[in-house]
Amino acid sequence: MNEKDVKGTGTGSSQAHGRIEWPGACFWGGDALVRAIRAAGQRLRKPLVVTDAGVWAALGPFVEAALADVRGLQWQVYGGVVSNPSLAQVRDALRAGRESGSESLIAVGGGSVMDVAKVTLACMASGLEVEALQTLEGQAWLEAATTPDDPLFLAVPTTSGTGSESSSAALIQGDGGRKRLFRSTRTRPALVALQPELTLGLPFGPTAQGGFDAVLHALGAWVNTDPCPVGKAMALQALRLCMKALPAVLAAPASLQARADMQMGAYMAGVAIGMNKVDAVHAMCTPLESRVHMAHAEVLGPVFSVVSRYTAETAARPYAEAARALGVADTGDERRDALALIGAVEELAARARISLRFPDLRLLPEDAELLAVQARQSASMPLNPRVLAHEEIKSLYLQMAA
Repeated sequence: MNEKDVKGTGTGSSQAHGRIEWPGACFWGGDALVRAIRAAGQRLRKPLVVTDAGVWAALGPFVEAALADVRGLQWQVYGGVVSNPSLAQVRDALRAGRESGSESLIAVGGGSVMDVAKVTLACMASGLEVEALQTLEGQAWLEAATTPDDPLFLAVPTTSGTGSESSSAALIQGDGGRKRLFRSTRTRPALVALQPELTLGLPFGPTAQGGFDAVLHALGAWVNTDPCPVGKAMALQALRLCMKALPAVLAAPASLQARADMQMGAYMAGVAIGMNKVDAVHAMCTPLESRVHMAHAEVLGPVFSVVSRYTAETAARPYAEAARALGVADTGDERRDALALIGAVEELAARARISLRFPDLRLLPEDAELLAVQARQSASMPLNPRVLAHEEIKSLYLQMAA
C-alpha cells in the first residue's frame, strides 16, 4: 500500500514536493478523553471499544464513566488484544463489532491495540474480510481519500511509544507468523485523547521499551532522506522531548509532567513517521521479530547500535545536526558529533535496561539472505541516509548475530 501522507522524491532536493494529510484532532490534558468524546458528537454511534484485558481491568471504569456521559450511548467491548497481535485478534474484534452493529470504534491501550483497531476498522468500513485487504479491491479502499461516511475512530493511548495513535500504519502478524504492514490514512484516528494520567500506572518495562521505540521513531524520521519539512520539524521536536522525558519518567514514574512530555513526544514521533517514514533500523528490525520473539524495543537496541554506527561512517551529517540541535555535541567534526548522538541513544537504552546485543541469536548465511530480502521490501530502507546494498544488509545481520 502506498503512503499517502507525503509523496516526495526522497532525494532531499529543494525541488521535492508532496502532499500532507494532517492527523486528526488531538486533545491533551487532564480532561482530554471527555473533550474528545464531546467533539465526536453524533458520529460516535454504537462504538466498538478495542482494548486488552490488563488495560480494561485498570481503566475500564474510567472510560465507561466518560462514555456514559453521552445520553443513550451503547457500546461493545472487545478485550482480547495481546502483545504482537495477529490476524486472529482482528477477526475476533471484527466479529464482535459486526454482531453488535458497531458504527464507530474506540481504541484504549498501547500500540498493539491501536494496530488491531486500525485493521478492524478497515474491515468494518469496507465490508471486506482481512485477507481481502491485500487484494486490488481492498487496496483501492485503503488508498482512497477519507470520506465523511468513514466510521469515527477515537484513539486513547495508555502507553507512550509506538505513536500508532497518530500514524497511518498498522503492523500485524499474519497467519504464518510474519508481520504484515497495513497503511491507510482512512484508518488513522480522527480523534486522539492524550491524557497523561492514564499512563501513570504503566510498569517500568513497557514505559522504558515504549519510550525507546519513540526515540528511534523520531531519530529515524529525522535522519532519513525524505524531504518533507513539516515531518522533519516534528521529528526533531519529538526527539528533543523523548530524549529528555524518557530518563525523567524512568527516574520518577509518578511525575505527571514527565509522563505528559513522553506521551506528547511519542505522539509527535508518530506524526513524523506518518509523513517521513523511518530508516534502515526499523526496516531491518521487523523481519528479525519473527525469529527472536522478543519485545520490539529489545530487538531495536542491537539493530540500532550496529546499523546507525555503520550508517554514520559515510553519512554522519543528519546525526551530527541532531546532536548540535539537542546540545549533545558540537565539536565541528561531523562524525564525532554523530557518534556522540548515537552514544547518547545507547545510554538511554542502558537506562531502559535494553541490551545492545542479542544473547542467543544465531544466523546462517542463508538466514541473513532471507532477512535481507525481507528488509529491502520496507519503504523506509531506501530512505536510509547511507544507501545499503543487499550484501551490506546481509553482513549487518550476521554482525548482529556474532
